[in-house]
Amino acid sequence: MPASFLTEVLIRGIFEVVLYGLGYLVGWVVVPIFSLGYYSVEPWDFSSRKKSKSRSAQRLPKQISADAACGIGLATLAVTATIAFLMWRAAGA
Repeated sequence: MPASFLTEVLIRGIFEVVLYGLGYLVGWVVVPIFSLGYYSVEPWDFSSRKKSKSRSAQRLPKQISADAACGIGLATLAVTATIAFLMWRAAGA
């Protein structure tokens, strides 16, 4: 039981960091492109993620949070993967 718990904690942590990082990077690229430079993404900082409410007053008006960028990036990846799959399936039919 302890080995499976340790494995779950390690794999979950690695999976979250990779998934969050990938979503953040895609969001970091996509947000300025689709907003035509009006919005930017705040820097990714693990130490300040828990203090997001106190930092919200310090953010610039044209800057979205790193968590929002991650969500936008993951949604973009999901839509892109769905479109690619449908195109691949249509080409094979």
